[in-house]
Amino acid sequence: MEDIKKLLVYFRNALAFSYSWLVLCSALVGILYAGLDFRVAVGYSIKCETLLKLLALCAWGSACFVFAFFTKLMKKRGFVFDLTVFFALFIPVEILMFYWMNIFSSAGTVTLWIVLGIVVAICYICCLLIDLLIMRKRSKVYTDKLNEYNSKNGAC
Repeated sequence: MEDIKKLLVYFRNALAFSYSWLVLCSALVGILYAGLDFRVAVGYSIKCETLLKLLALCAWGSACFVFAFFTKLMKKRGFVFDLTVFFALFIPVEILMFYWMNIFSSAGTVTLWIVLGIVVAICYICCLLIDLLIMRKRSKVYTDKLNEYNSKNGAC
């Protein structure tokens, strides 16, 4: 039961963070799309339907995030595996949501698909670099310190 509570807390936190940022970004894009005309920007609003679609997208992303990074099933697999599972679960639904929100109306344009591919590739590469360059070094230092501590205290 305690694990379910933790997972629900992680889900709530991920949902709150992603939804608030996505709504803010959507509002900014809408205002910029209005041509920076102050009279139009003041009257700009986001439809309730759009907010619900953004909430559904964020809820699915948060559920995928919690599953990939915080469940016992995925804990021992490693960061890169968890990241790959997250992207495999989230990106197909994200694409479907983009169609549902008319961002990719009909088949989408080549430019939109290229932008989506580049964003996903950049995120994946950044995560791999963080894992390879920073986290592996830290884990090596941590392991060395732990071995040093165990040798001083007579542990196995």
